Amino acid sequence: MTDLEALVVAAYVFADDYPVPPRCGRPALVADAELVALAVAQAAIGISSDRQFLGLIGRVLPGWFPHLPEQSQYNRRLRGLVELISIVQQRPARLLDTGGVRLSDGTLIGVANYPGCAQHSEFAGFARYGYAKSQHRFVYGVRLVLLTDERGLPLGYTVVPANDKEYEPLADLLTGTPAEIVIGDKGFWGRDYKARLQAGGTTLLTPDKTRTAANLGRERALASTRLVIESVFSNLKEQMRLERHLAKTPAGLAVRIAQRILALTLAMLLNTLNGRPARALAAYDGR
Repeated sequence: MTDLEALVVAAYVFADDYPVPPRCGRPALVADAELVALAVAQAAIGISSDRQFLGLIGRVLPGWFPHLPEQSQYNRRLRGLVELISIVQQRPARLLDTGGVRLSDGTLIGVANYPGCAQHSEFAGFARYGYAKSQHRFVYGVRLVLLTDERGLPLGYTVVPANDKEYEPLADLLTGTPAEIVIGDKGFWGRDYKARLQAGGTTLLTPDKTRTAANLGRERALASTRLVIESVFSNLKEQMRLERHLAKTPAGLAVRIAQRILALTLAMLLNTLNGRPARALAAYDGR
């Protein structure tokens, strides 16, 4: 069995564990668990176009999905399964999570990009303009805020407008995933905010505003640890093509984020079981 095949099987098995309420009418030819498995395969291969993916998967995994849905049906049904995809992701995450230090950071994801998109696109009222330091420009989009363990295992995430601070998203994530220590970047600076988290039992560690000889060792250690979550964003945005997601609506973007985080989590589970580096994803692209 290839690594991609093992990833698809894992997605199907975890998704099939969750009972789905019966629907009226004729049963669908493609079960919900099969759709989740397809979504994970799409994320691992790194194809953003649903039409292109459905045309390719029959050759990559011949005979695995005898009843592939049409592109419009595939997109529509996945949008209805985004909650299931998120729930499925939590089980392998819990199996892998060993507690300890957490990492948190946010990254911008651009959405509609044309004149007047802030008023006329499907993202109007949901996305905002935020400054992307790596691109030295303002980007119309959303901010993905992620909470991981020290290996980069996704433990929780949320999506907010691009110009929102990361204070409230992290506080919300910690209500569902308590942590004693969270390492963040300078976006979490704030004495009152640190005190607020401390009152809830969480110590927030961030870089000092100035680097001196006295704190050089601490600063280097924090920077080295924060590189893990930066690597996770690279996995999601570059290798899995989240940066070029092709979503036209907030619901479509939610699916594309959820399927990639599920694929990353399952890949980390399989890598851990096989004794490989946790985020080594190249083996799962189907090539």
